[in-house]
Amino acid sequence: MQRLFSLMVFTLGPAGLFAADLVQCPPRIEVNQRLAVQFPRWSAISDQIPHQFAGLTFFDGNPRDQASLAPDKQTTVNGKTVALWTFGVSGGRIWVACRYAATDVMLTRELPRTVRTCSITYATRETVDGLPVVETVDCK
Repeated sequence: MQRLFSLMVFTLGPAGLFAADLVQCPPRIEVNQRLAVQFPRWSAISDQIPHQFAGLTFFDGNPRDQASLAPDKQTTVNGKTVALWTFGVSGGRIWVACRYAATDVMLTRELPRTVRTCSITYATRETVDGLPVVETVDCK
């Protein structure tokens, strides 16, 4: 089952009203992967199957620095897991990375400095690449 989700980021607009900046991880990506080292008597081919969205990770700074953030709180609501991140403590820039099944390619972007919290609701009975399916993401 294909799941689409959105990450809503709320910022204070020029008129003092809240405006939504919608960020969506594409549900699938196509990548060109290849072996870094060849193996004698073996040939590498690509199966041409798109890589399905598998999850989200928040980072303190650019994801290249690998400073991923664990949730500050995790609860169960109506049989679903809800994880909450609170930002702003370190003063660093927060980035989000979309992760995909069976590849190390991620799509990343920096979040606006006005974002203070993000919560993710996971469907605990469905998985992609061994991870629970992301149902909703809400950032404020």
